[in-house]
Amino acid sequence: MQQQPRLPLWFLVANWAMVAAAFAAGVLLGGRQRGDLPEPQATALQLVHAEILRSHVDPHDGSELMDTAIAAMVRSLDPYSTYVPPREVRAYDERNTGQYEDVGMVMTQIGGRIVVHWPMPGGPAARAGIEPGDVLLAVDGRRLADEPEAGRQEAGLRLVRGPAGSEVELLLERRGAPLQRSVRRSEVQRDAVKWVHFADPDAGLGYLHLADFHRGSAAQVAESLRRLAAERPLRGLLLDLRFDGGGSLDECVALARFFLRSGTIVSQRRRGSEVVEVFEAGPETCQFPDLPLVLLVNEHSASASEVLAAALQDHGRAAIVGARTFGKGYVNTVYSWKNLDFRLKLTTAHYFTPNGRNLDGHHRNGQSDGDAARAGGITPDLVVELDETARRGVLRVLTQLEPPGAYLAAIRAAATEHGFAVPTPPTAADDPQLARALTVLRERAADRTPDDR
Repeated sequence: MQQQPRLPLWFLVANWAMVAAAFAAGVLLGGRQRGDLPEPQATALQLVHAEILRSHVDPHDGSELMDTAIAAMVRSLDPYSTYVPPREVRAYDERNTGQYEDVGMVMTQIGGRIVVHWPMPGGPAARAGIEPGDVLLAVDGRRLADEPEAGRQEAGLRLVRGPAGSEVELLLERRGAPLQRSVRRSEVQRDAVKWVHFADPDAGLGYLHLADFHRGSAAQVAESLRRLAAERPLRGLLLDLRFDGGGSLDECVALARFFLRSGTIVSQRRRGSEVVEVFEAGPETCQFPDLPLVLLVNEHSASASEVLAAALQDHGRAAIVGARTFGKGYVNTVYSWKNLDFRLKLTTAHYFTPNGRNLDGHHRNGQSDGDAARAGGITPDLVVELDETARRGVLRVLTQLEPPGAYLAAIRAAATEHGFAVPTPPTAADDPQLARALTVLRERAADRTPDDR
């Protein structure tokens, strides 16, 4: 789970500033001053770096060698600490914020053609009149047919992206006729909510799959539930956190506060079991205090997913159904420095549930310690295991995007024309975990009195 720094950063800033200054001074001044870098390792680093550049059988880039050395040092700490070199920062930030600069359309390669499944409602492509089924032929005059077929979709995605505010010229084909569109790129927010609908409309039972906890995900959940409640009374919610590997602690806490009137959500402890921060719920942020809740989890529900599930479980606010969760009990803080284009994701604390549970599975270098009693994670109130075939089927469905209702008829027509499948939501008939979770939710909703509803 990640969070922005909350405590004074003087120690890390000073330490890393000294590291950078020491290495630079060592190179420029022959190692006369290396700050707090320990000896003889400081001299060894300089000498080995220089000798590799001078003598190794293959040529190397000096900056990349240093990135590799820093990454190895950070990676040795634990499985979750990461050094992100400058060349990877954009992709890293996109994964963690869900934001990127683009025209906003979902497209895929069918045969050798790049077909638009749909433009994102309200986005640049939609405003430019691009429709489901349009075929992308060229971007700024560069024809996609000239790209190798194996990488054509990736080339199309790469060419369409660019700085927000810039114009891109798209040549498309619609029902056999060419179509030219000029589109102004903008910032696009990836949806954290992949599926939301009534799993049982007659009973008013909603279903929502949350894919991750990137920036804005709590607001997306709240808006999705408001839309559901506008259709018909919402009498229960199944929140699916399977394959949700976590993300922002702030978003996790905000989401927990939607459902909890009061009490501790999670606490953090740093070295020596020092409690550094406790996150509490309060009535002013609780939007759904009595809504019956069931959470679906599995082996890939981790970090923020586990914090949310544990808080609701400890307070008796939700029933947890599925398989034991991953067991990541660490908090990661992401550091960045002005005028230095890299990121440091560093494990800075353990988190503990309201009842004092540390959910860490004692993972080291990607491996569990093998002790079942210390396996970590959350044990569901109702354990429902899936075999590997069923698990892959669930993953295949959950990683799809829900088609926007406004385009559904056009998407179905495009699917018929181009031969692709329209994404369909998870169903209880093909998903034993979902089926059992719905049964539990029906029971919890039925236990409420008419006045509660």
